[in-house]
Amino acid sequence: MTDDCRAFTARDSWYSPPSGTSEFTLLDKDRFAPVLDALQPEAQAALADGPATRVTADEAARLVGRPLPAGAEYVLLRAVVLFEGTGTFDIGVSGAAVHVHHGCLGRRPAPMGRKALVAVLPAVPKEVFVSCSMAE
Repeated sequence: MTDDCRAFTARDSWYSPPSGTSEFTLLDKDRFAPVLDALQPEAQAALADGPATRVTADEAARLVGRPLPAGAEYVLLRAVVLFEGTGTFDIGVSGAAVHVHHGCLGRRPAPMGRKALVAVLPAVPKEVFVSCSMAE
């Protein structure tokens, strides 16, 4: 019997990790937030046709439950999670690309779940990479 070292039991279609060795500059944690749980269905439906969509500052504040810092663009983004309670999100920017990553702690593979986030970005991204990982 061989061990399967995957952190997930089922891969979600939103999972799209970057290929290669692109370097992403991490966004400050105050520049993004997960959408409130009660508004996740609405936000995820808005992301049905693509991994990112522009929202207004007022809409961003409504979705996350607080105002976000001023910025060029407020963007609703796709994300995936394994164990949300033991993890955190990071968003990296590289030119017109964005990488949304959730890292968590755990010992057993888990199914991926979807999450929507709102970020304050320099521009609406042309490429969005979505990934997650688990450490013991």
